[in-house]
Amino acid sequence: MQVHRCRFADYVPQAVNAIEFTPATVERPRIAVGRANGDIELWGVRHGQIHYEKTIPGPVNGTLETVAWAHQTQLTADDAELLDSAEERAAYVKRLNARAPRLFSAGLNAVIVEWDIGRLVPRTAVDSYGGAVWCMATNHAQTQLAVGTEDGHIRLFDITDGRLEYVRCFDKINSRILSVAWAADDRTVVTGSADSSVRVWTASTGHVAARMTLPKEGGMPTLVWAVAVLRGGTIVSGDSRGHVVFWDAVMHVAMQDFRAQSADVLTLASDDSGHTVYASGVDPKITQFHLFVGDGASAHAATGDNKRRLKGSKRQREGRGKGSSDGTRWHMTGFRRYHTHDVRALAVSSRLDPNVLISGGVDTQVTACLAGEFPNGNQYRQPCFPPDDSVVSVAARAGLMLQRQGTTLKLWELGAAEQPSADLARAMESGQALQLLTRQRDLLRMEVSASTNLLSCCLSPSGTLVATSDAAGPRLYMLVRAPGDRPVVRARRLRAFPPSNFVPPYSTARGVTRFAFTSDEKNLVMATADGFVVVVDVSRHSSGEFTVVRRHCGHRTAAAEAEADAGCDDVPTHAAEPRSVPEADVQTRSIVRMAISRDDRNVATADSNGLVIVAGINGGRSSVVSFAQGSHRDGSVAALTFDSIGNLVVTTVSNQVFAWDVRRGAPTPWSLRNSRKNIPRGFAVNGDCVAAMVINPAERGVVYAWAANHITRIDFTAPPGPRRAVLNIHKRRHIEAEVLKQVHEEKEQADRRIERQNSKRKRHQAAGSTTTAESDPEAKTGADAEADADRDLDLNTDWTSTYVARLREAGINVNEPHNFRMTQRYQNLMHASFVGDNTMVVVERPWTDVAASLPLAFERHRYVS
Repeated sequence: MQVHRCRFADYVPQAVNAIEFTPATVERPRIAVGRANGDIELWGVRHGQIHYEKTIPGPVNGTLETVAWAHQTQLTADDAELLDSAEERAAYVKRLNARAPRLFSAGLNAVIVEWDIGRLVPRTAVDSYGGAVWCMATNHAQTQLAVGTEDGHIRLFDITDGRLEYVRCFDKINSRILSVAWAADDRTVVTGSADSSVRVWTASTGHVAARMTLPKEGGMPTLVWAVAVLRGGTIVSGDSRGHVVFWDAVMHVAMQDFRAQSADVLTLASDDSGHTVYASGVDPKITQFHLFVGDGASAHAATGDNKRRLKGSKRQREGRGKGSSDGTRWHMTGFRRYHTHDVRALAVSSRLDPNVLISGGVDTQVTACLAGEFPNGNQYRQPCFPPDDSVVSVAARAGLMLQRQGTTLKLWELGAAEQPSADLARAMESGQALQLLTRQRDLLRMEVSASTNLLSCCLSPSGTLVATSDAAGPRLYMLVRAPGDRPVVRARRLRAFPPSNFVPPYSTARGVTRFAFTSDEKNLVMATADGFVVVVDVSRHSSGEFTVVRRHCGHRTAAAEAEADAGCDDVPTHAAEPRSVPEADVQTRSIVRMAISRDDRNVATADSNGLVIVAGINGGRSSVVSFAQGSHRDGSVAALTFDSIGNLVVTTVSNQVFAWDVRRGAPTPWSLRNSRKNIPRGFAVNGDCVAAMVINPAERGVVYAWAANHITRIDFTAPPGPRRAVLNIHKRRHIEAEVLKQVHEEKEQADRRIERQNSKRKRHQAAGSTTTAESDPEAKTGADAEADADRDLDLNTDWTSTYVARLREAGINVNEPHNFRMTQRYQNLMHASFVGDNTMVVVERPWTDVAASLPLAFERHRYVS
């Protein structure tokens, strides 16, 4: 197989500015990751690991400084008065709990936005009334939003019952508000500002109740970048001196002061119990503080690995101050460096099982680790680009590659290599480079006049059409090569696209989350943000004629949605069968995956709730893919594709693999036997879930699943193989070579022993010393008997069986098929697909190239003894 390894993609990821967990009352936990360009990524959490779900595109040239979730579960005083009976109040509280959480964001553009996380568009936007927004936090009752602005005011917004309304502002200070946090009882608000002060505000009056002042350094004010209020009332601040200070909740004096960082502390996070605090910032180490009780705290804090990790003076480790009167004391218990640049956001949720610590910053990577194992546990580092297959698209027949970023589309023509002869190809080693005939060529860089960053893009197989969409709606471009020798390509927008009726009039979201062209380029299939799967005839695009062929509504299963879809008669519409669906699932649903069968008959789609639908492109109702033998809904769908036989292959975020026979409407026999319990462990527990799956036209029943750090070949015509098999083909070859070398050396030693024993026997026979021993075997000495036993053992050793047994001990069973063949030669994968028989295109974005585009990192002084 030939692999076209592309490293010329110049995707530049954005810094992570904010990370926030959903409130503990939300049934399905998510993480909002805010990027510097305004994009918000939503990640799911499962078994201590996170997985990418979807991206809410930010506005063009937008900024984002902070995000906040809200999930109201309690009645307000007004609601309690309006509802007469206890039954009505209980029913209303139940409805509140059933709703999806609300997501807010704000930045330097002075606008606070509430997002529709299902339709991926703004739901409400209000002015901050105070300029740039630096910080934002919801109270614990989830009824008010406190916003810190440039003009020195804290402003409260009412967010009860779906509202986002300005209420009032606190007293003004002569400095910007950089950080804000609510006390556990919601009676006070704590802020950090740019005038060396931490203030405690009375929420009901908006007046300052206490002010704590930090010392200046170099005559410059100290910037309090982060504040947190723990469950017991203790206030924690992180500032531009690199200090983390713990303040008494009653007396408002510093209890302990730690020099935690070598530069600014930008972010703080605490667990739900209030006993553990994490800090990080410009110095990208994450430092952990833990609360201990009693006299033995100091000894406990400085034992084991922590003692080796905690460097510096005792004053720095334990902090200044005498601790609380009850004997409690904070200690710096460890640190780790997960990032190369500034860490701007930390988030921890101790209500998950297990609890997770998430971090991100300027190096653009999101890192997760188990909080209970910090600092000694392993971290899971996510790729710096969205780990799905919507960023890059390849035109197989034309040899073109398209990449989107922000509002920009970039087009390249792939290079070509010299084709080796059949004999040479057989003699070449795996990974050997071919002679390059032509290099890739940059054909087009186009700025799309969009209202938001692009949601998705797709290149037709012949490379003549480009489909892309922002949150406002899709666009279609025709690529035209300019005459002449220079490779110049121009894009002409087809303004008759999309047809006005591609979504019903009552649909409020026209953005397209996924595109796919049929192989004959007659139809373009679009998955809209409102849950429709629309088939549009684009065969007459040159004349500007586009027709909606049909509209599938299989994901719109709520009763109200199904009733509205059933009444559509403008185009053939296939409404879903109404089912009882949780309200939160309806409000957060987005179609996130799509695939078309090779014969262009079926399209499969999966939404963020794990529902998989197969629909006919040319007609027929939608069918639900259901793996009844243990539902696959225990994990969201990570990727799906049709294999060469026509079966639908689905992988989940827990790296389970399912195969669905579309014709029979049931799981395949392979899936029934193996999907639940026989998937090899090396694939199932891989830290990265599958981003996409592709098929090689030359291999029947084979699928290639790829993630950021591996490509795995899965053969559905063979059993999966041993559960604990070594899957990496390069590691297997190394193990086989090492075991073979070891067995070969043992065999040579055995041959030499046999040769020496035979020579000794011949010498004894020649000297006439063996007559007695041969006539009377009992007369042999003990040494001779032992030597004969070793000789018989060496002669009877089956070295082939020994080699096979040693391989089995190392995780390689030569008597069973090697399925799930994995290679980790390619790293930071953005895309993989086949452009012909046994010809694959792999697009990588090496971390060294990403790091070269980042600003300079904090320089630590290193002392060498």
